[in-house]
Amino acid sequence: MSTPRTTLASLILLSSALLGCNEQPDELTRTTKEWTLPVITLSETTLANEYTVIGSVISDQRIDISSKIIGYIKTLTVREGDLVKRGQLLLNLDGVGIENAILQAQAGVDSASAQSKDLSSDVQRFEKLFKEGSISEVKLRKTRLQYNTVQERLASAKAALATARSQRQYSHIESPADGIISARYKQAGDLASPGVPLLALESRDQLLFETYVAESQLLHIDIGDAVHLAIDNASNDLIGSVAQIVHAGDPISRTYKIKIKLPNIIGLHSGMFGRAHFKVGEAPNIVVPRSAIIVKGGLDGVYVVDENERIHFRWVRPKRQWPDTIEIAAGLKAGERIVVTATAGLSEDDLIVAEVAHGE
Repeated sequence: MSTPRTTLASLILLSSALLGCNEQPDELTRTTKEWTLPVITLSETTLANEYTVIGSVISDQRIDISSKIIGYIKTLTVREGDLVKRGQLLLNLDGVGIENAILQAQAGVDSASAQSKDLSSDVQRFEKLFKEGSISEVKLRKTRLQYNTVQERLASAKAALATARSQRQYSHIESPADGIISARYKQAGDLASPGVPLLALESRDQLLFETYVAESQLLHIDIGDAVHLAIDNASNDLIGSVAQIVHAGDPISRTYKIKIKLPNIIGLHSGMFGRAHFKVGEAPNIVVPRSAIIVKGGLDGVYVVDENERIHFRWVRPKRQWPDTIEIAAGLKAGERIVVTATAGLSEDDLIVAEVAHGE
């Protein structure tokens, strides 16, 4: 940047020839600055159009954890938000009822076994007596029937004992997968029943980003498309891919649910908020160097050079931004010239001695 040269154009102040008349000057002295700065002529650049929507991270698998038996919750070892591993103990049920059921089933087995043993001896003895003609066939058949009935009862008692013993494993509930506890519906002391959820677990095996897109943009999005994602509290932006498009749209909002597969990285959790940037076709756009932008009154603008090499400030509406350039959504058009370096001190109607900007 060069130092401006100041040309003093003194305007003549006309005074009244008559004494006593107080006339004001009709022209003021004005200072014009001249700058030597790089200038570029704007041209259209083809860029991918970007469609941005908000959404949040979700789990691909939500598991409701319930008990297989009835019992009171003795201890609950996790809270909402806790990360858990597959096989980790989540809660214990009171085992008193289970142990009582086992004792009762064992008693049933013992009773049936004793009766079976006695009747087995009776059958053997009665068969011998029947051969000797000491008892009737009816008596023998009755004893055999009693023995068969007790055998059936013994088999049922053993099955009941096996079932009662199997309940012991259900009094300790473990996590079926790695994940995060997203909900806890019960407290210690509450009654657990089969099929009634106690906890909700969101698996971390695969996380998705769920969002909704407008009907007008749906035709531009396909399964497998790469999507740029900015997740709040994530250290870096991510690249995901469209995994699912739910074609049953909301009839009121006219939007459609889309799920985006996320890379498996540490630090992502279900519920995180973010933005998805879809590429939806291409269009010509105006892009300017970041150095051309100057802020006035909290708004962005540039200095446009006219055909007389004078500059005029113009408000612009920026869109996407990159490290060195900014896309302009409104305010400029191809063919116009702008100052590349918006130097402090530039003023309206200053003269520009243009340097050819690099790359023009």
